Amino acid sequence: MKSKVYFYPSEIGKRRIGLAEKVLVGLKKLGSDFVNSGDRVAIKLSFGEEGNTAFLRHIYVKKVVDFVKESGGKPFLTETSTLYHGMRTDAIDHTTLAILHGFGYAQVGAPIIMADGLASEHNVNVEINLKHFKELKVGGVLKVTDALISLAHFKGHLVAGFGGTIKNIGMGLVGRSSKQRMHASSVRPEFKNRDCCTGCGVCADVCQFDAIEIVDGKANFDYEKCQGCADCIPACPQNCLKILWSEKPENLGEKMVEGVYAVLKLVKKAIFVNFLLDITPDCDCFSYSDNPIVPDLGILFSRDPIAIDVASCDLLKSVEGIPRSKIGRKGKKVDKIRALHPEIDWFAHLKYGEEIGLGSTEYELIYLE
Repeated sequence: MKSKVYFYPSEIGKRRIGLAEKVLVGLKKLGSDFVNSGDRVAIKLSFGEEGNTAFLRHIYVKKVVDFVKESGGKPFLTETSTLYHGMRTDAIDHTTLAILHGFGYAQVGAPIIMADGLASEHNVNVEINLKHFKELKVGGVLKVTDALISLAHFKGHLVAGFGGTIKNIGMGLVGRSSKQRMHASSVRPEFKNRDCCTGCGVCADVCQFDAIEIVDGKANFDYEKCQGCADCIPACPQNCLKILWSEKPENLGEKMVEGVYAVLKLVKKAIFVNFLLDITPDCDCFSYSDNPIVPDLGILFSRDPIAIDVASCDLLKSVEGIPRSKIGRKGKKVDKIRALHPEIDWFAHLKYGEEIGLGSTEYELIYLE
């Protein structure tokens, strides 16, 4: 059975409705009975890395907050700490950056509550028993969350091919250790540049498994004890410890799908929104934003996390690429994600999601105007 994906094009149209208002119209069309009175509703988005300019504008998020409040729900904005060093490594800096990027309470009308605690220490194990993972650590706040609204800025991604709903939830709502397990078959931090280590002992202090000790003024790892929590990587003040990026694209995609499976096992009600606006070649985790690869297309809404990402990739094929972009003037019917990353089979992980019952790759695209 085909899943329904609603599409509101970016063109102003006969009714002259702006993009922000279209967010509210789309949500009401899809989920007029989605939120019950008193529901705690997590609104998952990326606040964007420092220096990035392509992340979602706060005006769209404000409309989602309004939708939840009108239904009697209690909305909050959420994300998890990143694995890499940056302004999103812990909840304090992350929240500060979110406010600087326009997502403060005064702008959107909802608080920011990080799903995994101050330093990704607040997670819950979710048993899934799938191909890659038997269990995953998911942001602990989700255990007491009644509903989830995913707001994904659709764009390219250097490993998965693209970032949409699957990445927004599957990578964006799991704990730091789960992120490391997704990015590499080995969960050990890379420690090649020992010369930069000052022996400060911060990594040893944060290690929960006594796998690190300071010997002769340098950190020494006992990899037999290492459990891959990855807390030591962002904790190192000298940035000596590196993330392993060794996983194959197909496996990373499937692992993110399993992350979505774990999240939706905790939060039963979910709506997914993809914003096909400012479709840049790289992730919003980068500290910059390149030219968009295609013109703005519009906003997609669905209850199916697989179908909405398939529909998003298909819509990119229907328009011509922008000349002064990373892919150039690629014609209609050309796979724009393949043009960005010819080596990545972006459809593979979506097909896997269908196989495990997460959603359908077959969809009906319903135009709202």
